[in-house]
Amino acid sequence: MARYTGNHCPVCEQAFTDDDDIVVCPDCGTPYHRACWQKVGACMHQSEHAAGFEWKPEFGPEAEAAAHAAICPNCGTHNEPGTTQCSHCGVPLPRPEDPPRQETADNTTGPIYARTPGAGAYTPNNAQGSRQAAGPRMDAYGTGVDGSIYRREVGPEDPIDGIKAKHWAAFLGRSPMYYLMQFFRMSETKHRVTFSFAAFFFGPAYLLYRKMWKEGILTAILSMVFYLPGLFATIAYYNPDFFGGMPLGWLSVASTIGEIASWALRVVLALFAVSWYEKHAKNRIEDVCARCPEGPERTEALARSGGTNILAAILYFGIVGLVEVAFLYMAGPTFVNLLMSDMSW
Repeated sequence: MARYTGNHCPVCEQAFTDDDDIVVCPDCGTPYHRACWQKVGACMHQSEHAAGFEWKPEFGPEAEAAAHAAICPNCGTHNEPGTTQCSHCGVPLPRPEDPPRQETADNTTGPIYARTPGAGAYTPNNAQGSRQAAGPRMDAYGTGVDGSIYRREVGPEDPIDGIKAKHWAAFLGRSPMYYLMQFFRMSETKHRVTFSFAAFFFGPAYLLYRKMWKEGILTAILSMVFYLPGLFATIAYYNPDFFGGMPLGWLSVASTIGEIASWALRVVLALFAVSWYEKHAKNRIEDVCARCPEGPERTEALARSGGTNILAAILYFGIVGLVEVAFLYMAGPTFVNLLMSDMSW
């Protein structure tokens, strides 16, 4: 059988010739030397039949089609013919019998991960109809229906939670790739919890830096409320006369509760600040897009509405510093002298 010439018998691992007596498994199509088949008495792939295994030739026209189909459309990896999933990025591979995928002018046909890697966005103003890059692209990672992780290339025109990536990037300003990847993950998995070290260490200053005014002011007030019992306890220890005859037994418990609450607030910010920022940014972007037409005007409006505000973060730390200095002097000269002596070292 010329069709099998050059392929190998799975039992003896010898290549078939035109003169060999060949039999074929009726379930999966795997060819064997008749003597080898009689020797083992069953197909070598019997355990895989239930999963739909089909033999793929190593040589010949069919092998060439199978090899071409095994090239991953996402990352370009050459996989073993017959595999259904890329060994590198996990993207499902096309079958040899599938028709070739055609891209439309706006590059929106088919899943994101199946698009031509590195292709830019189509612009109608381009007379030649070529593709031009419309902004930064990124590699994002998602989970397939089978639970495996695969890479996706997300371009400027691709939506993330219903908003184009280029609009997200224009609004975000600093660190757009980090936030785009986080927002993409939230959109794909519906899991909105992520740990932000910036939110953990900087607290309300992080929210103010990202222009989340309501959230930033609210958490700043909470932080100060939780911090005050500890400051009052310091004053009571070094300058008890400051409170006169007021009973101070409750300060120790209040200070401990305040410290625990302060750390709890830090953890909450670390886990949910990015999710809050995504909701905040989405609302602002949708508002800008509703008011401004597509084009440079919209991009400029998004940049003004979003971005960062370092002065707001500095102002927050400045106010906190002034409050601490005020309480330092309320603690009296004993505490000030002790603090100064520690600083002299």
